[in-house]
Amino acid sequence: MAARHSAHGRHPVGDPASYDLSAFDLADMAECGARLREAVRPAPTLDAGAQALADFLHGRLRTGPGTGRPDVSVCLAPRGVLGPLREFRPDAAEPPADPPDARGAAVSSPSSRAAAGASPARRFLERADGRTGTADDTPVHEAGAAVLQLNRADGDSPQHGWRPGSPWALVFGGPLTAGEWFVVTLTCPGELPGTTVELFRPLAVGARLALLSAGGAPPALRAEAADILADSLDGAVAERAARLQDAVTELRTTEARLRRSQQDLQQRESELREEAAIVELLQEIGSTLAAELDLDALVQRAVDTATRLAGAAFGAFFYNVLGETGESYLLYVISGVDRSAFEKFPMPRNTQVFEPTFRGLGVVRSDDITADPRYGHNAPHHGMPEGHLPVRSYLAVPVVSRGTVLGGFFFGHAEPGMFTPRHERLVTGVASQTAVALQNAQSYRQEREAAMELQQHLLPRLPRVEGVATMSRYLPAARSRGAGGDWVDLIPLRDGEVALVVGDVMGKGVKAAAVMGQIRTACRAYAHLALSPGEVLEQLSDLVDDIAPGSIVTCVYALLDRDRTHLRAAVAGHLPPALRDPHGGVRFLDEQVGPPLGVGRRQYVQTEARLDSGARLLLYTDGLVERRGRSIDEGLRQLGELLAGPVGEIEADCDSWLEALADGQHDDDIALLYLYRPEDPAHQVVSVVRDYPPVSGAVPEARDLASQTMRAWGLPHLADDLMLIADELVANAVRHARTSMRVELRRSGERVVLEVTDSSTEEPRLIVSGPGEFGHRGIFLVDALATRWGTRSVDGGKVVWAEVATA
Repeated sequence: MAARHSAHGRHPVGDPASYDLSAFDLADMAECGARLREAVRPAPTLDAGAQALADFLHGRLRTGPGTGRPDVSVCLAPRGVLGPLREFRPDAAEPPADPPDARGAAVSSPSSRAAAGASPARRFLERADGRTGTADDTPVHEAGAAVLQLNRADGDSPQHGWRPGSPWALVFGGPLTAGEWFVVTLTCPGELPGTTVELFRPLAVGARLALLSAGGAPPALRAEAADILADSLDGAVAERAARLQDAVTELRTTEARLRRSQQDLQQRESELREEAAIVELLQEIGSTLAAELDLDALVQRAVDTATRLAGAAFGAFFYNVLGETGESYLLYVISGVDRSAFEKFPMPRNTQVFEPTFRGLGVVRSDDITADPRYGHNAPHHGMPEGHLPVRSYLAVPVVSRGTVLGGFFFGHAEPGMFTPRHERLVTGVASQTAVALQNAQSYRQEREAAMELQQHLLPRLPRVEGVATMSRYLPAARSRGAGGDWVDLIPLRDGEVALVVGDVMGKGVKAAAVMGQIRTACRAYAHLALSPGEVLEQLSDLVDDIAPGSIVTCVYALLDRDRTHLRAAVAGHLPPALRDPHGGVRFLDEQVGPPLGVGRRQYVQTEARLDSGARLLLYTDGLVERRGRSIDEGLRQLGELLAGPVGEIEADCDSWLEALADGQHDDDIALLYLYRPEDPAHQVVSVVRDYPPVSGAVPEARDLASQTMRAWGLPHLADDLMLIADELVANAVRHARTSMRVELRRSGERVVLEVTDSSTEEPRLIVSGPGEFGHRGIFLVDALATRWGTRSVDGGKVVWAEVATA
């Protein structure tokens, strides 16, 4: 076995840093080349230098993260491939078995290991010699070095110089002298990156310079090799710099594209957020409008919302309603300014500007309507009437449902260019929601009016009864569209007694109303047969089984004797009557409550009670005390507290109790029968009634009526207060209702009530005036002077009343 060559006298490398061939970069190449030259240059001979090179590469190179070292072989050979190869391996490496060379002959070498890496080295030398080179091979110049990456599958068998398990070899080398070459072979488990192979070119030139220094080559040759190394390093740096520049340029281009994409995404996100906000807002508005069934409140809320979303200085909503005769007429509401600013102007006509909206032809949006060619063609104004609020920006959106124009939104602003496409989309969305809500509200109003009319035809007018004052009320359910089955009745009998009746047929619609009408008629017939309250209920129970089997009907039937002092009552599944004694004590007549009507013939036990002078009796249906979120027991407790509190004129009592217990939120119909037995005949109800036309002269005449009546009744200290109240209520009726009115002054016990009846459904409300405004203050004056006040609906209009205590 040939002797091993070792690098005797080599300087040790102090930094044991290693280099990963799979991630070899420019800095690794520069550092590795410098350390390689430091390790090889001190060798005393060329063979020692080759051994030092083998040791360095074996100690410093890794084939990948956490993997082993590559197998290293350094060969010195004559220029031709036929000459012997001297191979040098690292000191720590074990020599492999001697294989035959590529030509089938033993390798001639100073070491038995010489043939171990011979095959890659000989292939390199063959290509360098030009015998088997290809166009893809890198040529080797006399003064330079080359790098090849060889694959064992190219034709070499595993025995020819490749370490088992390592199919790839990185081979580099070059000429040392005119007749001698060096070849370094690194066997690796896999293919190395192309950048690593390229960076080994200056490393090969550096190895050549180091070996020349160790071999004692002439200074001129070493200088030439140094120049070649410098050029190679400069070339590698320049190439990497160019690649980095290309990478930087590409990164900048990519960054610009990403920035543009980010801006596009942000803009799209902003647009989507805006669209989502619009959809969410319109859904919220639609839900709010759809839940509003009061037509007046609906149209005001719709125009307030649309005016705010459009950013308009003011807005109006003109809408069509049907009168009792089926004739359509136009109404309007205003938002953003006081309605009084438009009261002196006539309703708009189908001019060229208004026609597209009133006919539902489409949206009209103008940055300056005064410059629009459709503007100013109609006499007498040829534009806006004198005194009209200034309008430059104009937006009008029709409200259409199923091809029918229900109305239109109109918005104005004194500045031009205020309404954008976004405002148009928002208002168009509100208009669509309003159309649906308006149809619902109009349908609800029509059905509610039909239900009230049906009830008014089915329920009788209560006759006057000697010795007592009576009052009845019927309110359809606030959240129901069908006629109900509640009823009250007061039936004078031949012997001077009076029958008092309140009942409730479960259910809604025509069937419930029809059953109620039959039961009420039968009850009036049974009352004239001089039957007891219990016997009347027995007969009614049989009747319900016959005409409406399965229906549930509750009823209270009571008889008040001719002296108006004694009461007998029977209850069939109904809430008990409430009796208030003259001292304010309240008692519910619930001692004997029988089953509802319609459950077969049953006996109903009657309850008796005394009705002293000053006593009050209330019969009612469950809609008064029961509603969503409040139990019947809680409602009865509140009713008892109201009855026990201050009482006065019976109509005012009914109105205030309905407001306190129902407040427009009742889920069921409400029927009341309220009876008061005055303390003495002097306290019987007296009244004065006058009718007035809707002119300003009605106001002083009503004031005079109030003053004269108070003095005639011996209440001169109330004259001033009643004059002021009459002034405000009559002036409101003249200004807003514009219909004929009736003024009634009524004294009952310790109360005086002033009522004003007109044909308008618009009710007065407490509205806080802003600084500098003088409207809406009259109703606050009424609220301050009156003990209590309120409104109630009547056939064809409303009543506004105020009550004042005589004491």
